[in-house]
Amino acid sequence: MPPLALPRPTFESITNGRRVLPRNKGFLNKFGHKHHSFDPEKAPYPLSYDRQVLELESMDHAFVRRIMKSVSVVPFPDGPPQRSLDLGCGGGTWILEAAKEWPDCHFVGFDLVDVQVPLSLLEPDVAKRITWLHGNFLTTKLPFDDDEFDHVHMHGLGQGIPENKWGMLFEEVNRVLSPGGVVEVLEHDITFPTLPSWFTAPLRLRNKRSDSIHHPNGSRNRTASPPPASPVLKPLAHDHALLESLYFGVFQSRFINLHPTAILPIHFTSNFRRVDSAPTVHFRMPALPPLQALPQPLPPNALLLGGDSDRSDSSFQLIASPAVPPTPRPVSVSFSSTGSRQTCNSTSTEKSSIFDRSFSIADTNTQPTSPSECSSPTFPPPSTKIAQVTEQPRYDVDWSSAECTTGTAVPARMHVWEEFDKLAESSLAMQLHWSYQSVLACQESMWEELVDRMRNRPEELRELGWESDPELYQLEGRAKFQVLVERYKRDMEARVSLWCSLRELGWPVPPREPLSKAELVKEEQLQQAMLEARRLASDDDIQPPSRSVRMFLGYKDF
Repeated sequence: MPPLALPRPTFESITNGRRVLPRNKGFLNKFGHKHHSFDPEKAPYPLSYDRQVLELESMDHAFVRRIMKSVSVVPFPDGPPQRSLDLGCGGGTWILEAAKEWPDCHFVGFDLVDVQVPLSLLEPDVAKRITWLHGNFLTTKLPFDDDEFDHVHMHGLGQGIPENKWGMLFEEVNRVLSPGGVVEVLEHDITFPTLPSWFTAPLRLRNKRSDSIHHPNGSRNRTASPPPASPVLKPLAHDHALLESLYFGVFQSRFINLHPTAILPIHFTSNFRRVDSAPTVHFRMPALPPLQALPQPLPPNALLLGGDSDRSDSSFQLIASPAVPPTPRPVSVSFSSTGSRQTCNSTSTEKSSIFDRSFSIADTNTQPTSPSECSSPTFPPPSTKIAQVTEQPRYDVDWSSAECTTGTAVPARMHVWEEFDKLAESSLAMQLHWSYQSVLACQESMWEELVDRMRNRPEELRELGWESDPELYQLEGRAKFQVLVERYKRDMEARVSLWCSLRELGWPVPPREPLSKAELVKEEQLQQAMLEARRLASDDDIQPPSRSVRMFLGYKDF
């Protein structure tokens, strides 16, 4: 039977609120994820077009607008532009915001696929100034006349542009810009957020515990037999080293540079008379939040109820935790061994925190048992030195990357550090959420990379633990890969700790499911282990960069 032909991509415009093509035409469904149907060599963009991925674009634009107080950092001396092109417009979020701020400007959103907001849903006076066009700017020239736009906007295209295509793309941008026009680029590096083993080890034990739980109705999860002996391998840097290798391999196989913020200045200076580049900003991981309160114990008669807590005659009901004042996420901190040098703008603090020796589980609204009742499981500490706590900025700035080709200072509007300093600690959790969700958006491309390695480079997978993980040895292929992805997602959710951000906003945190006495003891042991590991954590373990961004402006000659 001949293989099914892929749907042929078609490029059409959408104007005046009228859709020419069905929105799902030209897409492929890969294990439930929506991807474009182009050959990776012609369109190497590896992320899916699922709803949660498109929402990242809206979240990112909202964050940038919050910082810049505008849709643009360009200081237009003669007023806003008359015609603006959003190259790689995605869902069209930026154009919708810019159309409100620039009421006399006409916009063109150009993207590979049709995922933009239907113009028929917009107000008529806004819709008439917007045009959506679709095409591949990596294989064909932009379908616009010379000198057609006063302004070009590009946001986050680095995940889909091979390194050897940037020069050609900026030549086209320079062609369609009018004399004196400006291109505005906001780009981020391709990052795989990682977690140290001391953080993930207790989480892994918590997941294993479900294999041997005796449920109230008498059933029991079957525990798998021990895995066969495997050769001793070099210890991995962290628990998700295999996924990290697959993720970077996706981009490397497409010749996409992992650090576009470092290579873009070369292409800018080759195509534009004046270039302003802001310094690279590295956002840190959010501070570790307090541990969640322990759940309630099961009532004594839970076994008699047969585990059916939904029965109308059951005397047991989940009771919400009593109202407590919001618990803020601790401020960003630096962990340094005794005698280390503090950063120039950090200050020490003597307040009790989850990282102090004085901190205990009781500080997180839990009720620990005494040491005689439960002892903490042993985890290899990351360091033998006790950490000291110093406040640390939520971001690092690489000033060596800032430049202006005219010899003048970088424009004041590109200096937004005061706005960064006003951000809440939860904003770092948002940056981490953006980064790890971008990884999950590539999981189908990562799966294809894994299949290629299983066929052609199996020794690389063995070195990364593909065949030695005791939790995965009974699984094969896709099921095995899916467990790795879900494990990464759970670990990152635990690190982001959305519940803590909700508490900061005053929202009630839903109660956790009750545990039996044995389960509760195990949970307390794990929390004790987590606290001990946190106390001994190093600076690099706690707050490595979770995202790096940089902004560029390029002006065309008059």
